[in-house]
Amino acid sequence: MASGSLAGAAAATENGICSANGPLRLAAGCSWECVSPSSRGGLADTLRLLPEGASEGEALAPPEYGENSVVLERCLNDEEETPCLLYLQCDPHGSEEIVCVGILSEARNMEVYVGEEYCGTSRGQTVCTIQNDRNDKVTLYKKYLKLEYSTTSCRIKLLSIGERQRVLITKIVVQVKSVSAKSPSDLPSLGSSVDLDRVQTMVESMGSKLSPGAQQLMNMVRLQQKASYHTSFM
Repeated sequence: MASGSLAGAAAATENGICSANGPLRLAAGCSWECVSPSSRGGLADTLRLLPEGASEGEALAPPEYGENSVVLERCLNDEEETPCLLYLQCDPHGSEEIVCVGILSEARNMEVYVGEEYCGTSRGQTVCTIQNDRNDKVTLYKKYLKLEYSTTSCRIKLLSIGERQRVLITKIVVQVKSVSAKSPSDLPSLGSSVDLDRVQTMVESMGSKLSPGAQQLMNMVRLQQKASYHTSFM
């Protein structure tokens, strides 16, 4: 990951990124250089938490006067022309996962990935025209995508920026949900509902034999089943 790698979780929390269970540790980063003409917090200052049931249209409304924005600049020595990527990461030890993401920026479209898996494309809608830090007029587009599965991290690729070397971003909207990890006692024992004798009989009836490794695994599961059986009657 280039400059601006996942950073700014503290700044995001100070700017009101909170969940129902308290402050949400959410970090943001980018593959291009992050320049903050009106913000000391960098990319994290553009983060907004979308409450459950709220409209993304309202959250991605035109920026208000004085609202923080950042500019992403392509590195001058970028010979491979690195795409403009944003990274979002929840605290891996926390109880929150990302379910929706939205961007209000100069880039018209975006793609979202979880790891290497493509999750979808959002085609932007024109929101407004503003002046950037160089007093140039730029058009802002809102893009929003609901993920099929919640995740602790995702990668957003900004598209349709042409030959631009700079991209203005005013808002990164994130919706999260709380997830609870199951304790080991909640998980079923390995093979607890499998009739191993029937499995072995079926295999042998087809003229096949279990490999030594498979037989060893079956023996281990059988011992576990016996241990679970005796424990339940203690």
